[in-house]
Amino acid sequence: MGTNAGRWIIGRVRAWFSQIRTTLLFSYFIVILLCIALVGTASFYISYQTMADRIESAGSQIVGQIENNMDNDFHSKRNLLLAPYYDQKYIDGINAYAEMSEQQKFLFRQNLVNLYLKSFNATPIRGFSRFQIYYSTGELLGASDDFKPPSEAKIRNADWFLRTIAADGGVYFMGRGDGSIDADNTAYSSSILIRDFSNPERFIVVRVEYNDELFLTIGQSDDLSAGSRIVVFDQNDKTVYASGTLPDHAPESELVERANGPKGKFWFAKGGKNMLASYTRSDYTNWKIVLVMPRSEIFGPLDRIKTTVLYTALVAFAFTFLLSVFFGRIITKPILNLYKTVNRLKRGDFSERVAVGPNNEIGRIAANFNAMQDELQMLIETKYVNQIKLQEVELKMLYSQINPHFLYNTLDSIRAMSDYYKVGEIGEVAQALADMFRYNTRNRDEIVTLQEELEQIDAYMKIQGIRFDDKIVYEQDIDEALYGFPLLKMTLQPLVENAVFHGIERKRGKGTIRIAAHSELEGVHLTVSDDGVGISDARLGELRAKLNWQLHREVWPDSAAEGGIGVRNVYTRYAIRFGERMSFRIDSQKGVGTRITLILPHDGVFALPQARSEYST
Repeated sequence: MGTNAGRWIIGRVRAWFSQIRTTLLFSYFIVILLCIALVGTASFYISYQTMADRIESAGSQIVGQIENNMDNDFHSKRNLLLAPYYDQKYIDGINAYAEMSEQQKFLFRQNLVNLYLKSFNATPIRGFSRFQIYYSTGELLGASDDFKPPSEAKIRNADWFLRTIAADGGVYFMGRGDGSIDADNTAYSSSILIRDFSNPERFIVVRVEYNDELFLTIGQSDDLSAGSRIVVFDQNDKTVYASGTLPDHAPESELVERANGPKGKFWFAKGGKNMLASYTRSDYTNWKIVLVMPRSEIFGPLDRIKTTVLYTALVAFAFTFLLSVFFGRIITKPILNLYKTVNRLKRGDFSERVAVGPNNEIGRIAANFNAMQDELQMLIETKYVNQIKLQEVELKMLYSQINPHFLYNTLDSIRAMSDYYKVGEIGEVAQALADMFRYNTRNRDEIVTLQEELEQIDAYMKIQGIRFDDKIVYEQDIDEALYGFPLLKMTLQPLVENAVFHGIERKRGKGTIRIAAHSELEGVHLTVSDDGVGISDARLGELRAKLNWQLHREVWPDSAAEGGIGVRNVYTRYAIRFGERMSFRIDSQKGVGTRITLILPHDGVFALPQARSEYST
């Protein structure tokens, strides 16, 4: 019971899916589904790439702007450190400090500290914490607070002190914890060597420490997401500043390792999260500024758009399904009626006609189908049957028109020679005639070889040579490879006969008939030419016009009095079989001669399409 029910359900489902209405419904649905899916995918991909490019470009612009802001700030701070150069007495004091008395040293130190206090107080410096001034020996000359320095030897050997001396007047910027007093509150520091350029042994080093106020303000004007981080590394790849706390999936070591160029960007993944890092290196300080942005925050709006598009597509699918059902019924109902009429027509019932509906495409199809059905019925009952019979009659006439025509001329020659009692020539003529008839009766096949046709022409020309008393010169120019080429029987003889009676016979003096067979690029060329009287332009035009007639027509001139029977018969026989794969050319000039060329395909395969003919004068 369950098996039968399952089969019944499967059969009903198959029958439902086999209906044109169901097919049309699902076709609409699938096409629209594919279109929406393709458009949505392409749009999302383009939007994704565009947004990624913009975010990457924006990240590069942000770190570039941060670099400019930092460099400008560092330039301003550098200018403050150069204050002693604006008053020569400070440079002179540096040179003479070692020889000064204690009181003079005290005054010089006091003036030097006051100079920098005035400089830093007159121009508010963002993030300024303290400064110290050291002599070349490591002695502390002064400070902005109660700083207790280490020993002079320790100062002289400190890394930052040596690097400042090596900078030789350039500002050396260092990161957190590099000799700072309060390492927890000092973000970075800068130091510079001040000296008389003529006395490199005596100098002072001014060191200024700053908190992270500068870094807290950078990037505030940029619309950074909550998860974005800014990291600043000094020239030794030590972290100077990091906004917030970098998570474990964005370790500073990886940022330092991959941010190894003057500027750039890269994606990296750690802990299952993708992040974009944009970085640049300052030419002034050799520090790196790195901006890290999580992918989830970059493409968060795009993901929401994707979700919205998905829900919109689902609604569109449902709406499209309902419309497909509605319009499918409207479209398929007249189509089903047309289908039923076609089935009746298939069974041979031409009496029924399709009901013509509204004046739309379906209605016009029904009207045209009814007209086609009427015409088809008429063709089947009349023209088609008549065409078949006409073709059969034509093929029979083609053979019946050739042999009697030649036979009558040959018998006439025998009768004329017998009047003169030329018994020997009569025997030759009789032998040649017997060979020709033996050829026709023995070769009952429609297809013969070129060599067999040429043997037939040799016998024919022997008879004509005797008849015209050697007036005709007969020549052959045949490619040996073409002797086995297939031809229709009685192909060359009508053309040679036409050359004899319409070309050479009317000419005074001797004439030449030449048969040539050559293989060319476009096909095998069979040529029968003579140097007889030729054909007038008017007569040549009439002959060509007859060859342009359709093979199946109501009236076909078949009277010998109209001329051109041999030419037309040969053309028609090949046209019926080869159609456009063959060419038939007639070239003639009055008083010069005539050349007829038959061009056949190399493969020699016979067919039955429409024919064509070519001419030249």
